[in-house]
Amino acid sequence: MRKSNSIFKTAFISESGAELTNNDYFAFVELDDFACYVLASGITDFKSSIAAQEAVEHLILSFEEKPSMAKTSLRQYMIETNQRLLNANTSQRLKASVIMIATDYEKFRYAAAGNVRLRMYRQGRFILQSDDMSLAKDLIDSGKSDTLLDKHEERHNLYAYLGKKDYFQPFVSKRYKLMDADIIALYSQGLWENVDEQEIDEVFTEAKDEPRESVDLLEELLLSRQPNDLKSYTIAAIFVNKSYRDPERERKRLRMIKIAIIAFILIILVGLIIWYLNYRHQKQIEELNDIMDDVKKYMLAENYPRAQESCQDALKRAESLDRETDEQHMRNYLLIIDSIIKADELSESKHYNTAYDVYLTALNYSRKGDNMGYDYIQRRLSRVEEHIGVEDFIELGDKHFDAGELDEAEQEYLKAKDKAAAVRDPERKAEAMAALDKIYDKRAKMREDAEKRMNENRQSALADALRKGDELLAEGNFDGARDAYLSARALANDSAERQETSANLEKVIEAKREKQQADLQDDEEYLRQLNNAIQYANKGDEAFTAKDYVSAQMYYQTAREKFTAIYKIDESNSMKDKYDLAGVKLSEILNQRREAENTEQRARELYNDRNFSAAKQMANQAKQLFSKMDMKGKVEEMEILIEQITTDAIIADNLK
Repeated sequence: MRKSNSIFKTAFISESGAELTNNDYFAFVELDDFACYVLASGITDFKSSIAAQEAVEHLILSFEEKPSMAKTSLRQYMIETNQRLLNANTSQRLKASVIMIATDYEKFRYAAAGNVRLRMYRQGRFILQSDDMSLAKDLIDSGKSDTLLDKHEERHNLYAYLGKKDYFQPFVSKRYKLMDADIIALYSQGLWENVDEQEIDEVFTEAKDEPRESVDLLEELLLSRQPNDLKSYTIAAIFVNKSYRDPERERKRLRMIKIAIIAFILIILVGLIIWYLNYRHQKQIEELNDIMDDVKKYMLAENYPRAQESCQDALKRAESLDRETDEQHMRNYLLIIDSIIKADELSESKHYNTAYDVYLTALNYSRKGDNMGYDYIQRRLSRVEEHIGVEDFIELGDKHFDAGELDEAEQEYLKAKDKAAAVRDPERKAEAMAALDKIYDKRAKMREDAEKRMNENRQSALADALRKGDELLAEGNFDGARDAYLSARALANDSAERQETSANLEKVIEAKREKQQADLQDDEEYLRQLNNAIQYANKGDEAFTAKDYVSAQMYYQTAREKFTAIYKIDESNSMKDKYDLAGVKLSEILNQRREAENTEQRARELYNDRNFSAAKQMANQAKQLFSKMDMKGKVEEMEILIEQITTDAIIADNLK
């Protein structure tokens, strides 16, 4: 239909020139709705080549099978033809320059690879030309050479041509509108190396409506130059004496205008709705961001009640906006805040052991929540630990006091008093001072009793007291023996007697302790408590070995309490030392992790800035740091990052 309502005339000449065979090839096909014109020039160091013919025939056949002037279709025709030449079973490699025109008789588009040229004329003047895909053209365009393209020594050094193995990228033009009396000329290097473009323009700007006359005139002009080494030459002229005009174009245009107006109105309405929804959404996001900023500010200011209110509000907003990342952040922050507030309440109500456990939980949450509140929790943990230490000293003092070990009890109470003063705990300080008063009262009473007995028959009473103490000690009556020896001590008048009575008292205390220890060891409850304490100590050691220092501290603290409850003071002190060591290790790991994460962040920043060398070095450092901490997931992330940096660096170098 289109062909019958348009007039396209085509004429061409293709000769071998001074070569033995013609290495050029031109062909065209005009279908009802589309037409295709192809000119190819073989690139060969031999006397003849079938590359041009193979290329043109394959392009024409591809076009006939699926006529189209779409850019993707033309590029696909060229790529398939390039592959056909590469796969050709010939003794020589097939290469050719080519230009292909596809038209629907109303518009046209061309695809090119190489240095076969196209020039177009309208109303007697030149309006369009194709570009050579050669090094010479690039040098001239970049200002690096002022030699004429047709005479440049690099004019045949092509970066795109049919038969190219790697990175074949043909040029495909945009669509051009055809008008009546347009002329399109195609010609190979045999012509453009010997005839100037101005002379070609003169021939076509003076042409009438018959292409044969112009083609013959150009050939005469070429042969009149009598070039010594005339290459194969082809000249093809396509005269568009009448282009196709769509009879429904005006009605289509009006329909399109109406549709466009309706679409424009709908787009505006939809755009306004989308804009409003987006504006409201962005406003809600801004409000959410402001509240989340408030949460961080309150947490940094250690105002956790206000932070809790803002965090709960932010969490609800994040859930309603379906912002999973922000929602998870607020959940992590809320866990930290709730734990801190609960632990503070327990600490204020003097439940220090429970408060300590809750602070440890908050510390674990802090690591998952950007370390928010970390310093505050550490300070509170230290303070609670000091309070727990006061309670431990008082408990140990009570045990010594109950066992009659007044000196040991006095030392523990003095420690409790000093530590209570240091942590500003007036209640515990008063409790420790009251306990000290009990010791002093008891000692005064003991001195009064001793002075009273000294008024009696001291020597006889002393001997009787010592004998009675020996008998009672032999019978296992430790309290009676102690009282007897204390009576004897009160009667002692010189250092020798005092040393004797003191030695007897020490024997009573030692015998009593051995008896108590033996009784305890035979007691099932004691054994159960001892085994329980040992189990917690072993769990602490396992957690310490696994580098889970938070769990290790929890187990060591529990073991310490249980050893203390059954008078295992050395073991209790050992648990305290292990607890402190776990705290030191925990701080070291946190510092190492911060260093690794900071190094990773620096590597990614350098990578984003395309500083590949420094980024790769930093990524390797981060990998080593994560590897030392046995963080396999982070090590794999660093390996992926290093691979990405290496690849991008290679690509960047190749582009240069």
